[in-house]
Amino acid sequence: MSLPQFTHLCPVDLCEASAMLLELPGESRVLAGGTDMLVRMKLRRQVPRFLVNLKRIAGLDALRLEPGGGLTIGPLTTLEALKSSVAVRKNYPVLHDAVSRMGTLEIRNCGTVGGNLCNASPAAETVPALLLLGATLDLVSRDRRRSVRLEDFLEGPGRTQLARGELLAAIHVPQPEHGSFGAYEKHSLRRMDLAVVGAAVLLAMDGPICRWAKLVLSAVGPTALRAYRAEALLTGQQMSEANIQAAAQAAAGEIRPQADLHGTLEQKREMAAGLTARVLERALERAGSRMRRL
Repeated sequence: MSLPQFTHLCPVDLCEASAMLLELPGESRVLAGGTDMLVRMKLRRQVPRFLVNLKRIAGLDALRLEPGGGLTIGPLTTLEALKSSVAVRKNYPVLHDAVSRMGTLEIRNCGTVGGNLCNASPAAETVPALLLLGATLDLVSRDRRRSVRLEDFLEGPGRTQLARGELLAAIHVPQPEHGSFGAYEKHSLRRMDLAVVGAAVLLAMDGPICRWAKLVLSAVGPTALRAYRAEALLTGQQMSEANIQAAAQAAAGEIRPQADLHGTLEQKREMAAGLTARVLERALERAGSRMRRL
């Protein structure tokens, strides 16, 4: 299918990009990686008259560890660049898990982290990992700059806190607490497909005792959600098989899935419970591997 006719705009910086969006309200859309936007345009689900292409703006594809700790991700950083980063694999394994399970190589080479977040899909793979890690976003417009937490940024399917003319400038990810271990997994029809259910966990361990736990499930509600009751069951407890299964069942009871072609409510709760147990076990395997190396 061919693309509808549009005018291609190439700003030199975010201020100019913001001005273009403000001057063309309702007629312009941002182009980052294009893996979602161009498909929607071909299907005539969106037919913008102007595409504001950010790819010529210098520095938006930066990916760096900060001297004081933490990771800065430019919004045009490709998913493949994140997957290929040794620093991400070593310091942020839960995020590396997420991007490693996304699409095909061709899609990861085009798709961007910023696009994945700003599309606000309930099934977005980077969201659970970045929520667990406490990511914050720098948003800029022609007139101001502000920082928001990722959990506040996402408001529902396709909806974010981005105001008219506002753009994502950077993603900041704090250094994970020493002694914490994470994992992400998803269930999908094919490995390259969007998650039917996704699960991510971050654990801080004192020997066999869980000091704290953070658990996020995706594609089971309007946005990715924290499973607080499941986290409470694990905190301060030994990570036994019985406790893992109890937390998995609690997590399945906290989600808000919708029945669709991919499964009934009961099936999705079963998927959520199974994935929760799996990511908990994988995080514990990583903790055990680290202890054996020490």
